[in-house]
Amino acid sequence: MHSKAIILLLVLVSSESQSILDESFLTSPKYHTYDELTNLFKKLETEHPEIVKLHSVGRSVRNRELWALEINANVANRTLMTPMFKYVANMHGDEAVGRQLMIYLAQFLIYNYGKDERVTRLVNTTDIYLMPSMNPDGFENSQEGLCESKPGYIGRENSNHKDLNRDFPDQFDPVRTGTILSGRQPETIAIMTWIISRPFVLSGNLHGGAVVASYPFDDSSSSHECCHESKSPDDAIFKKLALTYAQAHPIMRGGRACLPDTFNQGITNGAFWYEVRGGMQDFNYVHSNCFEVTFELSCCKFPRAKTLPSEWGKNKEALLNFMEAVHWGVKGVVRDGRGEPVLDADVVVKEVAHNVSTSNRGEFWRLLLPGKYTMFATAYGFEPSDEVSVTVEEGKTTVQNFTLKRALPSKDDFKVVVDRSGPTFDEYGFLSSDQLFKHHNYDEMVGFMKEINSTYPNITQMHSIGKSVQGRDLYVMIISSNPFKHVPGKPEFKFVANMHGNEVVGRELLLYLMKYLCEHYQADDRVTNLLETTKIHLMPSMNPDGYEVAHEGDAGGSDGRANAHGVDLNRNFPDQYVTNQYNSHTEPETRAVMDWILSEPFVLSANLHNGALVANYPYDDNSPGRNGENLAPDDPIFKYLAHKYADAHRSMHEGLPCPLFPKERFQDGITNGAKWYEVTGGMQDWNYLVAGCMELTLELGCFKYPWAKDLPKYWLDNREALLTFMEQVQRGVKGYVRSTIGRPIKGAKIIIEGVRHYVKSHQDGDYYRLLLPGKYNLTVEAMGYESYTNEIEIPKEGSFVYNVSLMRDDPLHWASAYDFGLGENQYSPKYHTNSELYAIMGALENRYPNVAAFKSGDDYVSMTLKSLKITHEVS
Repeated sequence: MHSKAIILLLVLVSSESQSILDESFLTSPKYHTYDELTNLFKKLETEHPEIVKLHSVGRSVRNRELWALEINANVANRTLMTPMFKYVANMHGDEAVGRQLMIYLAQFLIYNYGKDERVTRLVNTTDIYLMPSMNPDGFENSQEGLCESKPGYIGRENSNHKDLNRDFPDQFDPVRTGTILSGRQPETIAIMTWIISRPFVLSGNLHGGAVVASYPFDDSSSSHECCHESKSPDDAIFKKLALTYAQAHPIMRGGRACLPDTFNQGITNGAFWYEVRGGMQDFNYVHSNCFEVTFELSCCKFPRAKTLPSEWGKNKEALLNFMEAVHWGVKGVVRDGRGEPVLDADVVVKEVAHNVSTSNRGEFWRLLLPGKYTMFATAYGFEPSDEVSVTVEEGKTTVQNFTLKRALPSKDDFKVVVDRSGPTFDEYGFLSSDQLFKHHNYDEMVGFMKEINSTYPNITQMHSIGKSVQGRDLYVMIISSNPFKHVPGKPEFKFVANMHGNEVVGRELLLYLMKYLCEHYQADDRVTNLLETTKIHLMPSMNPDGYEVAHEGDAGGSDGRANAHGVDLNRNFPDQYVTNQYNSHTEPETRAVMDWILSEPFVLSANLHNGALVANYPYDDNSPGRNGENLAPDDPIFKYLAHKYADAHRSMHEGLPCPLFPKERFQDGITNGAKWYEVTGGMQDWNYLVAGCMELTLELGCFKYPWAKDLPKYWLDNREALLTFMEQVQRGVKGYVRSTIGRPIKGAKIIIEGVRHYVKSHQDGDYYRLLLPGKYNLTVEAMGYESYTNEIEIPKEGSFVYNVSLMRDDPLHWASAYDFGLGENQYSPKYHTNSELYAIMGALENRYPNVAAFKSGDDYVSMTLKSLKITHEVS
């Protein structure tokens, strides 16, 4: 009797506890538009900054932000070994239930944190990321109430008509040219970069059109349409993860929600259901540490909003259960003998043919089912750790740390102890320069670049910007701490070499520079700072066709100078003065380079040549009938840049002549282009005048195609100069141009008084203006905004950050700023009649009797001349 009463009391208490959960967001259900979602998430971040942080992972085709809301008790700095979890929804824009559930889930976790024990524990122990919409463009083109996609898959696909869940690299596809990011959609690139750069442990991908939990693999090497399982090495845990969601969902667990499809226990292997090539789920597992399951949540893709509270009720428990599964298995830290974390160590479970790797803090998380496992850790340059037996218990996280010892390199038959406190570089600055100093033909150059890219995938991106006449790819290597997208506030720099195919020194130097920068990153403060503050683009060959017909030992010839059409590419750009036979038709290489330059916000550049030893600055040509020096508006900064390179070069600053031109001397190793000799259609001037990028032409040596034995000297001659020149991209002023409400303004003109040249702000409102130390009057102009002018001072250190807010140039904003907010003065302007004026003055007296008095007929004067008296002593 008494025990029954107690049980009843406990049930009532539990029911009462659940009833007080804040789910007020379910009132008046609706689908949030992109703008409404943006405003809501910003509001949540503002109101709950201690547990909420809003991130933009990237942008869609239509430039909408891909928002991810982070929720964690230590959101400012994730606590060591706190696992990272994510939900991504609305990958198909017309599958909308998951999108709205993510908004609900964010509000549920935030509103009930500190009030509900389960929610509080989850937020305290898990770094949660919620992305409601991976395809915001598609959502905006979709229609509520449609259970199937529109004709032509409008809404399902992104704005480029691509299915994003077919756009990821696939393990069973042949290897593509370029990097795994090449040719993919902006949404895909953003998500791939996010996944690879963050140590996510577990993920759910929310879809619609069925009700089932689908787990990897989604496709196979045999390319069946369906009905054949494609198991991953972690098949058992994937099934358990899928069941964790499905069994908590009252409809999904039955497996018969959307007949005729049926699913045993509400789960399926992806390939068994139907094969998907290029899916996100498999990419997570194959290319990162993250286990992902795809959840199909509703038979109807875009049901009416009135059903949303019911969908929340069906999915809430499943969503929470699945998030809690991120704590299954084993976690720990891999350190070296000095206690320092080991990055990218492999953590091996001998019973499962799939490893996970450590984060940059040495952490790892290995999802496992209950049982006993044999584990060890291993990393390049270290001996494998001892094998340990680890027991995983139901509902608990096992902590297992590993310590790795440095591997001792062998020499002959004995061990040599090497000091590994830091990398050891040879006399040329490389870990090893064996087989480095040689001339690389096209295939060797491409192979060299691909090896650099595969060795340093986190700081490099290799891509082709176009093709030569003969179909060779024009490859560029990007090197930066974040090479995959433009980071606002981080200027873009480029070196372009081998424009003339027989001028080869720059081509080799850029290959060496790639290796040098990558090997010195995080081992050398100077290079590390350079890569963390600058995005560097290196194009070793703009004219690969010409190179293939050039020959070693050519001191001053012309074989291979032109492209395969016989055109000199440095005469082929649009010219400020003339159009002639050299630039009237744009060559494929020129067009590709122009398109590339205009697609990136480049700030500083150099074009590397051979045949002289001098730093050449604009302008390169003159107006018809004029000869001699032709100075650009930014001549002082161009001269400064030329001096920086020449002075850092081991001999350029001496200005000595080359053997083939014994009378040709350059004071301090620099020259104005037109003063030396005129070049029409040059790339240097086009960069400055059209793209807003300051470029020098650097002639790196007297011989165009020197013997390979001389390449080490060329590297040592130029190494310091190359680094010094790149560092100059930080000179001057940079900042952001935004509206008064904080929106970035693209295309604003940054004007310096007295300089007849301006630069423009970029997509995110960021701008960069190279300037020497001193005081300047800076003006910012943008269409539809009031201009802004102020004096700035560039310090001796050379760099200055200055942000500008522009006010809309319209009556309402003008009134707010200059007319005490009296918008009525700005609308329906007219000339008033006397009677209208008297009526207005009388109304002002009535409205402000303490400070205004309308004088009308009070005396003889006011009978004739009516007036309004305004004073604090009106009486």
